[in-house]
Amino acid sequence: MPIDDINRTLARTINVGPDYGAQAEQGWTVPFGARTLDLITDAGFSAVRLCLCWAAHTGDGHRIDPAMLEAVAEAADLAEERGLALVLSNFLDPELIADPPAHLDRLLSITDQVARRFADRPDSLVLEAFAEPREALDPRWNDYVRRMLTVLRAADPTRAVIIGPESYNNQRTLPRLELPADDANLIVTVHQYWPITFTMQGEEWLGQTPFGDPRSWLGNTWDGTADQRAELTAGFDAIAAWATTAHRPIFLGEFGTTDHADLESRVRWTAFNRELAEERGFSWGAWSFGPTFPLYDQSAGAWNQPLLKALGL
Repeated sequence: MPIDDINRTLARTINVGPDYGAQAEQGWTVPFGARTLDLITDAGFSAVRLCLCWAAHTGDGHRIDPAMLEAVAEAADLAEERGLALVLSNFLDPELIADPPAHLDRLLSITDQVARRFADRPDSLVLEAFAEPREALDPRWNDYVRRMLTVLRAADPTRAVIIGPESYNNQRTLPRLELPADDANLIVTVHQYWPITFTMQGEEWLGQTPFGDPRSWLGNTWDGTADQRAELTAGFDAIAAWATTAHRPIFLGEFGTTDHADLESRVRWTAFNRELAEERGFSWGAWSFGPTFPLYDQSAGAWNQPLLKALGL
């Protein structure tokens, strides 16, 4: 399937962090299985981005726990049965972020094992090499992208692979992203949480930021003023211009708002970002099923209907 067609299968993606028992997965993940996928399918999403802490499930010789691989394979079966595309994202490796050279071998081993395990899957399964590179990984990112793709292509030459720029997949760093010109099966991802003083208000896990303490942002609204809309439009236009020049499809892999923000503002912001993405032919991935920035309230057993409507569902 052509890469643009594969990207279109990700048109309406929801992000899910599955709980497979690792300490690194605690606090932001959910139990995952057929019921979750049924809810997602019935809501009208076309795909799931599964945020997988592969590094937390590796042992001696960087071998991924076979039980983890089987659990993800079962998830792939369930998604395929429901007609959902599936992104397997290599997600959250603090050790790699802090000391990339010390953990490069593990990263490449994970890349190889995952690529080989899922090489026989249909085109609707997409691999994301590593999500949100940052900090010490930033100056090495283009080299590591090249290394990961070399390993991955030896195992699966034509699989659609998602790659994003450095600094948490920030669109402002797209011009620094280097991709092999001879690999046509790449989708470029960016993540959009701007302005963070609105989308991340009250999220204390951020700590101190260049914009201050997230607790001080509580009460910020997004009213859809002309200036607010112009700011976001300019950002999306810059992404589209880069994509046109680079001849790469775009997946807005994450966008979303904390539930500390008022619902009316969240709805306005979500709808506007979704519209900007779709007008430019970007697929998108809403963050998240839950429990962070939740679209689905597990205690109530119900979707946040105003946010689903803002997503066009």
